[in-house]
Amino acid sequence: MQPSNKFHRLIRLIIFNLVRLFYPRLEVKGFENLPASGPTIFVLNHPNGLMDPLILMLGLGRSVSFLAKSTLFGNPLGRALCQAFGAFPIYRQRDEGKSGGPQGDATERNEETFARCRALLHNGGAMALFPEGTTHSGSELLPLKTGAARIALSAEGEMNWQLGLQIVPVGLWYESKIHFRTSVLLVVGQPFSLTDYAAAYADNEYQTVQTVTDRIETGLDRVVLQAENAELLAAVPVLAAWISSDSQPPNLAQQHDWTARLLAAYDHLQQNDPSRLESIAQQARNYANTLQTLGISDPWVWERPALSPGPLAGLLVKLIVTLPLALAGLILSYIPYRLAGPIAIWGVGRYDTQTSTVKLILGAVLVLLAWIIEAILVGRWLGGWWGDLLFVAAPGLAYLALRWGEDWRKLRILISSRWLRWRQGRLVESLMKQRRHLAQQVLEAIEMTPVQQDVPRVQLF
Repeated sequence: MQPSNKFHRLIRLIIFNLVRLFYPRLEVKGFENLPASGPTIFVLNHPNGLMDPLILMLGLGRSVSFLAKSTLFGNPLGRALCQAFGAFPIYRQRDEGKSGGPQGDATERNEETFARCRALLHNGGAMALFPEGTTHSGSELLPLKTGAARIALSAEGEMNWQLGLQIVPVGLWYESKIHFRTSVLLVVGQPFSLTDYAAAYADNEYQTVQTVTDRIETGLDRVVLQAENAELLAAVPVLAAWISSDSQPPNLAQQHDWTARLLAAYDHLQQNDPSRLESIAQQARNYANTLQTLGISDPWVWERPALSPGPLAGLLVKLIVTLPLALAGLILSYIPYRLAGPIAIWGVGRYDTQTSTVKLILGAVLVLLAWIIEAILVGRWLGGWWGDLLFVAAPGLAYLALRWGEDWRKLRILISSRWLRWRQGRLVESLMKQRRHLAQQVLEAIEMTPVQQDVPRVQLF
């Protein structure tokens, strides 16, 4: 293996592990829809910048090339990162004259990139394309560009429509794009091929490109949650998470299904029974305000079976035994870890689509620099061997501190919820009844909503 390939493999290993650290829970819904092999174009919504293709690769467990703005190739580090993940440069007119940008030759250089895309597909490779054309935080899909359809149709046409290319719509849904240790769901839709478009493409290339783009849009509409505004899109998944029948919060796939049904019910009630919609919304607001007043983020904590003394004692012993090591990890890493968030938000904005990427890179750099400085200081104080040992142990200690904090929060929630139930049993019972009543109201609203094609039907009770 050539050194450059080893270097790229090392880059992928580091970056993928950092992404997994940032988003530890990654679920895939519709895995059975994935083509087993052959050339594939994944078309996705684009809510989270460079994180999106990385999440796709992690979720699917396969290498997928993608297009990245050419300015990312304008410096050695950016070029190495893009090449390590199989990215191809796309040259934008607004980057004219910038490092890595076009120099009056955007059209010609983009044609070279598209030729590389077709060659990759001809060899059975996979690509991720984002037909919205830009990353954004909007609550609805942007009008789609035609690039994905053009690449797909031209690749198939060059092979006399025998390539067997599959286009697969994929929806990305982040629990929170910018918060550390949150979750992501990949929703894989139904793939489709292009063999039926051969005659139409030969007759009218422009119209066929528009037709395939419209079909891509239909596919994305079926897997991407959308709402009329960002507040609604943020609130409805929370309401969906409160609704279940088995004393357990839903997993991400269930929450996605229920959110889709709730959004459909919202649209139906808004048009046909706005007073009922407002009544349900007010109940949800009252319930949310009560939980917030009590400092409760997880209303399921009362309804789950109580943790038996054995596991509870085991968790407590684990926390006590690992406390010294967790404290060491905290001392070594806490300050640079906490600095990454404010600096990233100051640099790119709290709701910017690049915030999580910047936080990830900046946090890794700051923590690594802190470990180096701390190792040097310890080496000078106690001897070089101790400094080396500290640097080697620092990543494990930092991860242990992170997990210790999560276990501690879990224990604290369990104890505080049981304490509240013991001291305020009537209040807890009232809140449980309130949640169930709210769920029943929502269920009735869902049941009266006409079933829409490709919107999942869910049974809540």
